[in-house]
Amino acid sequence: MVFAAIPLSYVPIPGASNPVVVARVDGLREELYVNVALARGLDRVDLPSAEARLIAEFKKRLEREVGLEFRVVCGGYSDYDALTYVRVTNEALRSLASRLDEDVLQVAYAIDRELELQDYVLALRLVDLLKTHYAWRWGEPPVELEWKLAFRVRAVRRAGSFRTPFLEVDREALVHLAGKSSIYLARAIMNGDVEGVARVVEFVNGLWYSVYGLKTPCGGGLSTYVPGLDGVYCVEVEISPRTA
Repeated sequence: MVFAAIPLSYVPIPGASNPVVVARVDGLREELYVNVALARGLDRVDLPSAEARLIAEFKKRLEREVGLEFRVVCGGYSDYDALTYVRVTNEALRSLASRLDEDVLQVAYAIDRELELQDYVLALRLVDLLKTHYAWRWGEPPVELEWKLAFRVRAVRRAGSFRTPFLEVDREALVHLAGKSSIYLARAIMNGDVEGVARVVEFVNGLWYSVYGLKTPCGGGLSTYVPGLDGVYCVEVEISPRTA
């Protein structure tokens, strides 16, 4: 089974680099096709504008970096635009380098930084290399988390665009709170603690409201916000002990 992934309980804070916990999930719709050829020609990117624009910019910079021209044909559908961008650009890297590993991803990270993408997008790049939930922080190796819990997306919808912070808070304190939340979340996933994960999600929901004014819960059941390329998503997620 191919699992998608989301950065769980992550509040983006411009200029800060906090740990990102990436949860493997099923139930997230993702039907993409990608073809990369070492040849000149017009690209065909049949995707929404946010993904298409960033893929085009990534391609331009990657061609300049490796000194090769290539053609991208891709399209389809995904519930989560950041994951679409990662899937397509990872495939471009794999096609050019004949492999995808952490050394190759360093090139992608540099381009992502040029494009001013935040850490949750960079963390998602490891979705094609790691087989479990994991934690990632800029400049550090990823930490694989034992697959004791299963996450299933029950519903996902766009919840609007990022807005000016709703409440100005002490930035250093906010970064500390968000970072600690990621550490506690990773620990709860490692321990298979369903209630612990839910508690962290609910706590971070409070940060989403305090900083961005996004009310919670945003859907039925356990729901939270997930940052995307062109806005914010409301995701309803079900957590259970993993049986296989």
